[in-house]
Amino acid sequence: MAQDRFFTQTECDRCGEVLSARTMSWFTHATICMTCAIKEQELKSNLRKQGKNPDDYEGCGYIPKV
Repeated sequence: MAQDRFFTQTECDRCGEVLSARTMSWFTHATICMTCAIKEQELKSNLRKQGKNPDDYEGCGYIPKV
């Protein structure tokens, strides 16, 4: 049985930094580092400030422009 790439990859899909901790992107299937995850949280906050619901963008496959 093949192991999921999420657990074996060593670099962030978004910025290329070494993964010491990892999470899945809110918007895509990318495995990202915690720095990129914080940037996504800021993006979600900006969506809320613009009156948009970030939940509408979960798994959308792209990074929304705000």
